[in-house]
Amino acid sequence: MRVISGTARGRAIEAPAGLDTRPVTDKIRQSLFNIWQFDIPGCRFLDLFSGSGSMGIEALSRGAERAVMVEKRKDAADVIRRNLQNLGLMKHAVVLQEDVFDAVSRLDKKGETFDIIYLDPPYTVDEIFEPVMQRMGQTRLLEDDGVLVIRTRKEKDMASEYGNLEKFREKVYGISRAHFYRLKDSASADPEADDGKTEGGRSNPAASRASAAEPASAVTGHQEA
Repeated sequence: MRVISGTARGRAIEAPAGLDTRPVTDKIRQSLFNIWQFDIPGCRFLDLFSGSGSMGIEALSRGAERAVMVEKRKDAADVIRRNLQNLGLMKHAVVLQEDVFDAVSRLDKKGETFDIIYLDPPYTVDEIFEPVMQRMGQTRLLEDDGVLVIRTRKEKDMASEYGNLEKFREKVYGISRAHFYRLKDSASADPEADDGKTEGGRSNPAASRASAAEPASAVTGHQEA
């Protein structure tokens, strides 16, 4: 497995052993990052059930401002740290070795927000998909113009709504299905307002934050995990 594009393009990514941390295939990564290509530079990326960290690493390689990677297994979290160190990406990354539900609650309590959230729960723990999406729908972790994607097996259905999240797209990749969600109120955004918009219609994270900055009342920046 290798980084597909960006500053670490072509570099190898170590994957932890075990089915529960199966790596995201290159086809899925390539497709998702093609969709996000205009949104990645300057974005804040949350990678839940991170496994090898390949999604967060790909985001950082392509110019993400920050990536938070959450992985419960110690051996897998150690692999993520090694990958980040080997690729020179640790400076903009945070690795949290803890339960996803605990991490989500803590990040939400701290007021953290993310432009892109990716969830890849293990297929072997089928009962986790609904509870984790219900929890995500109770948080304010997703930015107003952000997108949340959860990967499931192809046959699995996910609800059209979870709390403040609504599904707007699905895409099948081999044996997997990606479910795309956004905040409910984001769908009613003024389509004529194009400040900081990308070609895909979403706000460019870096441009939006820069245009919103006010020297007289500037926020000091995002909180560290």
